[in-house]
Amino acid sequence: MGHTVVMNVVVIYQSRTGNTRRAAELIGGTVQAAGATVAVRPITNLDYKELAEADLVFVGTWVDGLILFGHRPGDAAKLNQIPKLWDKRVAAFMTHAVNPGRAADMLAGMLANYGAEVVAARSLSRWRLTDEAPTFAAEVLATVN
Repeated sequence: MGHTVVMNVVVIYQSRTGNTRRAAELIGGTVQAAGATVAVRPITNLDYKELAEADLVFVGTWVDGLILFGHRPGDAAKLNQIPKLWDKRVAAFMTHAVNPGRAADMLAGMLANYGAEVVAARSLSRWRLTDEAPTFAAEVLATVN
């Protein structure tokens, strides 16, 4: 990173086993090191003012957690807690163990339906998070700057 990034970034995650939380923390750390103001939050503990002021939002979940998106109303409610992201630049990330399939694209599509301007979508291998999460974060920052 050649120059400091002056922006507010919120990283929202939904984690079951801790991998997505770890990815969110790695992304947050990378973004913070670039100079941005960062908040990393579970989807169950959002700060709406913080989100309203964010210049960039990362949203992450795990791959088989796509059940979250509407098959069962009980879980779909979690994603629906995110306020509509009208015109926000959003980067979608997921964590997977084996093969993510098109899960990241599906998440990106959902977020776009929420009004987000999706700037990136990627699934990160849970076995390589320490490499893949910071790389993804740096690429997203380079895109939006």
